[in-house]
Amino acid sequence: MSGKIALMVEFGVKAERRADFLALMRSHAKMTLDSEPGCEQFDVLDPTEASDSVFLYELYTDKAAVDAHMNSALLASTRGSYDDMITSKRVVWCGVS
Repeated sequence: MSGKIALMVEFGVKAERRADFLALMRSHAKMTLDSEPGCEQFDVLDPTEASDSVFLYELYTDKAAVDAHMNSALLASTRGSYDDMITSKRVVWCGVS
């Protein structure tokens, strides 16, 4: 992939941990935007209808910026803290045209 890359991430979240998970993801999104210049956008999407899902939309300048994010200490720390909050995770890589 060349050019901008978007990641769409869908998490299945345990109902009793939803508020904790949303707070964690909002904090992670802000810290990512503040510390990674290659991250242009990071939204936490909370469906308005009853759902066990939470979505992330992340936009990066290029593959190098995604690689930097994937190898960051921040992401490693965040990943290690939500395992007991989720039931599933799906990541879709998208080219932006």
